[in-house]
Amino acid sequence: MRSTLKVTVPFCSFWLLLFGCAAQAGLPPAAEGPVIVANHPFSPSFTAYAVVEPVAPVTVQALVNGTLVQWRALPGMAVRRGDVLGRLAGPERAKEVAAARAARDQAAEALDLAKKNEAVVQQTYPVISNSQKLHEARSLVLQAQSALEAAKARWAFVRDEGEIRAPDSGALTDVYAAEGQTVAAGTVLARMEDPSRLWVHAVFYGRDALRLRPGLKGSFVPVGGGEAVPVRVSGVIAPVRPDGGRAVGCLPLGPSAWVSGEAGTLDLKSPSVSWPAVPEAALILKGERWYVVVRGSGGYENREVEPGPEESGWRAIPRGLKPGERVVVKDAYRIFHRDVAKGFTPPN
Repeated sequence: MRSTLKVTVPFCSFWLLLFGCAAQAGLPPAAEGPVIVANHPFSPSFTAYAVVEPVAPVTVQALVNGTLVQWRALPGMAVRRGDVLGRLAGPERAKEVAAARAARDQAAEALDLAKKNEAVVQQTYPVISNSQKLHEARSLVLQAQSALEAAKARWAFVRDEGEIRAPDSGALTDVYAAEGQTVAAGTVLARMEDPSRLWVHAVFYGRDALRLRPGLKGSFVPVGGGEAVPVRVSGVIAPVRPDGGRAVGCLPLGPSAWVSGEAGTLDLKSPSVSWPAVPEAALILKGERWYVVVRGSGGYENREVEPGPEESGWRAIPRGLKPGERVVVKDAYRIFHRDVAKGFTPPN
């Protein structure tokens, strides 16, 4: 009797201690009977591989046909918006520039003549010229002024479009053209990035990815090590990708030292949400659908449910159950298939 007590008491103490630890940790108890469904708080987390990318690519393009001269663009070179990187020259460019300059000069001469004519009419009014002549002379001056402004704008455009300028501030990442190369209008000569316009791009998969929303906060941890960068989801890119993934873009919450192309892990956490929950062991997978066995007044019911996030052994059920219902945990799989034997005919 003494030896029995020595074995039994520690054994019972062990299981009481284990059950107490499980309850303290929020783990679902090993239920002998059905578990009553209750709301539990969940904080869904999302993890995915991520890459630092530009929010939008910036290209340096040729506006007109021509030959590159004074081309000084180099990969890695820091530039400011409006910096001249080179010019486009050639016979066609020279011809266009000369025509625009001539048109500007002609418009200036036309305005000068119109003003002289107005002065003459003004001097002879009202003896020789009448009010109609004076009105016509003033109208010609106004027309000539408008024509000169248009010619000057055309001249400035033609003169400057041969200059290749940085469209934004940043650093040149790729250069595709060289000094003396003949290019056509629209040719991409270089690409550049603005360090202040980088974000983390990631693709999440699974049912929980549909719960991603702008405003979620988390952190980006570079693969090569380093401090985690606090981020916020600035955009959830729709529609869902052909492979079922959902892409998001995250901006840093403060100054960041990350660089374009840097890879790492993006961890996002959703605010706490309360959902009906059941122990993980109560779920049964059949085909591609999830079920639980509900114990009601009329017996057992196999009910399809939509599983949600899992925490500490509890599985959220956003759809299919409501608090107060009783769900079978022990022998749930056997009870779920309780009617399988009815489909078989016993042998003769």
